[in-house]
Amino acid sequence: MDCLVLPFLRLVLLAAVALVCACEPISLVPMVEPPPDSGSDSPDGGEELGGKEGPDGGESGSPDAGPDGGTDGGIPLSEDAGTDAGPNVPVRPLGDGGVDARMTAWSDCEDGWQSRTVLPLGADRGYPQFGLDADGEAYFVEYTDAVLRVVTTKPWRVFAETGFAGGQWWLGGIRVDAAGEVHLAISPRSDDLAQVVPTDFLHHTGGRWEHARLMSGLVRAYDLDAQGRLHAISLVDAVKHRLNHVQGRIGDLSVIDTGIELGSLSTRVSLRADGQGKAHVTYEYDAVLGRAGIFYATNASGTWVREQVAAAGANPVIAVSPAGVPHILWAKAGVLSLSSRSAPGEWSTSILPFESSSGELRFSASGVIHVLRNLGKRLEYRNDAQGDWVPKTVIDLESSLLDFPFYDWALEVDAQGRAHGMYTELVEAQEPMRMLRRIGYSRQCP
Repeated sequence: MDCLVLPFLRLVLLAAVALVCACEPISLVPMVEPPPDSGSDSPDGGEELGGKEGPDGGESGSPDAGPDGGTDGGIPLSEDAGTDAGPNVPVRPLGDGGVDARMTAWSDCEDGWQSRTVLPLGADRGYPQFGLDADGEAYFVEYTDAVLRVVTTKPWRVFAETGFAGGQWWLGGIRVDAAGEVHLAISPRSDDLAQVVPTDFLHHTGGRWEHARLMSGLVRAYDLDAQGRLHAISLVDAVKHRLNHVQGRIGDLSVIDTGIELGSLSTRVSLRADGQGKAHVTYEYDAVLGRAGIFYATNASGTWVREQVAAAGANPVIAVSPAGVPHILWAKAGVLSLSSRSAPGEWSTSILPFESSSGELRFSASGVIHVLRNLGKRLEYRNDAQGDWVPKTVIDLESSLLDFPFYDWALEVDAQGRAHGMYTELVEAQEPMRMLRRIGYSRQCP
């Protein structure tokens, strides 16, 4: 679920980026300096853009993440796996099972699902957006006031520190390629007077992090294609909220102005890359056309084109079938609809037999559609494998004192066709009065 539906009134993005051309891609050479510490000395340390007040993410100009001082901001490791991640790299201790010692064991299988805690209740936080490797192991990003790191459920695999301080970043997404290498995109959370919001792209390979910083805008959505090339949608221009498409590999990235203007920062944007390396995007409002509704855009023809899918709706999310057909899940007045595009470019829409204001959508390799939705105090999962969309409760928080204990949630499907869900649970602490968070993780039983 895209957290930008939450408050972001403090974010202002000014001036369209001069590096972007409206017609042709521009190959950019990434910045090679290690990234600065978390940004300004603003006291707002919330993880979301325009977030809640909290301790600052760190002092500006703090030292590089390690003794390497290399050109990519990473730290060389003698090996990727192992309990210490190589020399001079502080990591969280591993438990007997070879995973982060803070993780609980998997629960017993109940109604086809099992769960565990991957980040316990406390001050340390994480993003529930996650990626899966070929074995179905999960990778997500944790942050504290001091660090931003990648954590995984894969036994005996640990990562060097990213070199970024935590608490001041917006995560565009995290993905794992066919070789098991991790890719992610983040943007610094912008203060009111920020002139340009960059995007930082990271790739973990050979035991170290490669890094590229582009002045391409606030990253809003992120994916990898089958060839391991990254795709990102980033936002520039505080008035028109224009979208850029970034694609390629670190060291050879291009930025293209899609011509799309959202007209609002809070508009949801969803991106998926297909098997041919083409990008498919959905969003809620088109300021250029001056129309509300659900929209679709793609570069499949070699240039960016956009179409209106529905005249009214909200919270669209896109997925692409194994055959390359884009599907968009969207809501209107509590009713969920699923739209798909035919080869001639015509859209057909069906109303799903269950209600919600939003949902997450994925395809398995066999073509099964998977949907995860938030019902207030529980997360519910459905698929169309048998055509009947039978509901399954993934996690139940009915005992929570909060009306909406799920802060954020995400859905992924592994190579075996099993659904996985990750979520942030909010718990209100009484002394002192504050919100604590726990990252939970559920999956269909092996």
